[in-house]
Amino acid sequence: MIFEKANAIKDDIIKIRRDLHQIPELGLSTPKTKAYIKKELEALGLEIKEYGESGLSALIKGREEGKTILLRADMDALPMKENSGLEFEAKGDAAHTCGHDLHSSMLLGAARLLVERKDEFKGNIKLMFQPAEEIFKGSEMMIEEGILEDPKVDAALALHTELQGEPGTIYYNEGYMTTSCDNFKITITGKGGHGAYPHTTIDPIHVGVMLYLSFGELVSREVPPSEVVTLTFGQFSGGSNSNIIPEIVEMQGTMRSYSPEVREKLKKRMLEIVEGLAITTGAKIDLDFFAGVPSTYSDPDLTREFIEILKENVPELKLVGDHRIMASEDMANVSVKVPTVYLMLDSKTAGNDFSHHNPAVNFNEDAIPYGISTFVAIAINYLNNN
Repeated sequence: MIFEKANAIKDDIIKIRRDLHQIPELGLSTPKTKAYIKKELEALGLEIKEYGESGLSALIKGREEGKTILLRADMDALPMKENSGLEFEAKGDAAHTCGHDLHSSMLLGAARLLVERKDEFKGNIKLMFQPAEEIFKGSEMMIEEGILEDPKVDAALALHTELQGEPGTIYYNEGYMTTSCDNFKITITGKGGHGAYPHTTIDPIHVGVMLYLSFGELVSREVPPSEVVTLTFGQFSGGSNSNIIPEIVEMQGTMRSYSPEVREKLKKRMLEIVEGLAITTGAKIDLDFFAGVPSTYSDPDLTREFIEILKENVPELKLVGDHRIMASEDMANVSVKVPTVYLMLDSKTAGNDFSHHNPAVNFNEDAIPYGISTFVAIAINYLNNN
């Protein structure tokens, strides 16, 4: 029944998705997206609360007092030109290549059905539309401004597009679902000079190579083989000519892990290696962790409860467990504060074999009724069961 209701509004929500797709915005500033979503929520008679420049929430109150569940959708896009060939392809230098336009449209569709059924549940459903997921700033900002209070949130749910197969499957895990992420920048300041006289210089390229190798050995020699960790450099820049030793080298990278303990250990060891090499080489080395987020934790008990709800209420869905991803997610900040479940929703378009964050990726709009049904079934049944 829930899936049938969701399917009945599918065309309306596809229009919303395509409208949002054509106004991609970045970071904490998503004014057009915010205005669009705000208008849709107000049309449902909901009172809107704003957070920072672009965060939004709305509260759907049930027939009587009870617990509060938060449903999250992210709104921001990525800084790239779209190359999907879709008739509603975005123009300009931003694009929805991670599916956040689907997330927001599915939550708006769920809001429509939940408002219609508010006499069928007790408690509150708090809708959270957040900017800046891609830079790990949006949920942190909204938490600081009180999204988890007034009323206090008892449980939270987020959905994200997945590209394993065509729509109809939800993936979940009992425990850590996404990796933590620590993006870092290293600036090595040496002493430049002539390439024929390296002994008169402090070569920052040489120091950078030593850092690169030492950081790699952290993963191969200091992390238990049973743990999953990646430590990747994406930038190594310095120098301008073959016979000039430069003054400065810049390096950037990312470190990811499911384990909070491994994460903290490696960050500490990275700092120790930098300090040691600075003493050994005489170079000035600055290590800056400029963006970070913990691993998203799907509370095992709550995950089992939500999956049972989906089995009973959305039999159209196939449910697959033990699924983790190496990408990171700032829903993690919510999962640290309240019991949270993070689910992945298959959204692959047949013949489109591009990944998330690729300018040619195309998400399947047939996923929309499954996403709406998931939000609606879990919200109503969790509140009534608790």
